[in-house]
Amino acid sequence: MDKRKLLYRVTVLFLLVFLVGSIYYTPYTERIIVIEPGMNAKEIAFMLREEQLIKSPYLFLTYTRFKRLANRLRPGCYDLNTDMSFGDMLTKLSEGETYGVKVIIPEGYSSVQIAALLSVKKLVNREQFLKVVRQKGLEGYLYPATYAILPGTRAEAVAQMMVEKFNSVFNEKLLAQCEALNLNQRQVLTMASIIEKEAKRSEEKPEVAAVFYNRLKKKWLLESCATVQYALGKTKVGLSLGDLKTRSLYNTYLHPGLPPGPICNPGLASIKAALYPGNSDNMFFIAKGDGTHKFSRYYRDHLKEKQQLKKKS
Repeated sequence: MDKRKLLYRVTVLFLLVFLVGSIYYTPYTERIIVIEPGMNAKEIAFMLREEQLIKSPYLFLTYTRFKRLANRLRPGCYDLNTDMSFGDMLTKLSEGETYGVKVIIPEGYSSVQIAALLSVKKLVNREQFLKVVRQKGLEGYLYPATYAILPGTRAEAVAQMMVEKFNSVFNEKLLAQCEALNLNQRQVLTMASIIEKEAKRSEEKPEVAAVFYNRLKKKWLLESCATVQYALGKTKVGLSLGDLKTRSLYNTYLHPGLPPGPICNPGLASIKAALYPGNSDNMFFIAKGDGTHKFSRYYRDHLKEKQQLKKKS
């Protein structure tokens, strides 16, 4: 077909869409709508009609496909009204101009902490959210970021929003690095969660990762206090000898290898540290009390560092 004829037909179709759309007059209506993860363009179009924001879902779909945005509509909460054109609506839906209560999920929060935060803000029921996390095994996959959440959104939809953010961050390149390390994604995420809790400063995280990987290679216990605290279900300033004997697969003072799963939801710096650990032979580290650590290769040096820190305290 001649390119000019094709362009002419497309232009006519485009003009017809706007012409027919202008005939479908809709009185002013404003709605807060929720696009849930997994919804396709057709489902969204019919939902917009049900909410009385558009008259014809078919015209909306036609325009969406013409603009090549059918696969780019993003989940979230949106403030839409009938004064908006199809283009205005699609701009919001495709660029994620969401509406809702802004919530910052800090790096290193556990699912219990996230549930408590969302509950305090009256966004989800705490127990329902935790039930979703337990049933789907989402600890570690609730990516720490800023979210806009509409009160009343289902707990499952909120959790899925965080998982989708995680999936967008843990891209193909990072997945390929998992294979290079001969580890699966969950194992890397478990390591990243331990690094997240043990290292406060980003520059130290690769070195902390190196220590833990070195211990795994030599079949040493990881001996991470953070995993014991997860097993206890609470954070303590100092762990007692009794705490270190807690019977749990998450207690890395008793059980070799990685724990069964992540102990928190790590940020990108910790994930990258788990994927790209530092190159060192260190086997020990100890907190100096200022947010940094002292690293040692040999146990005798580690003990010396302990004694020096005790003298300073």
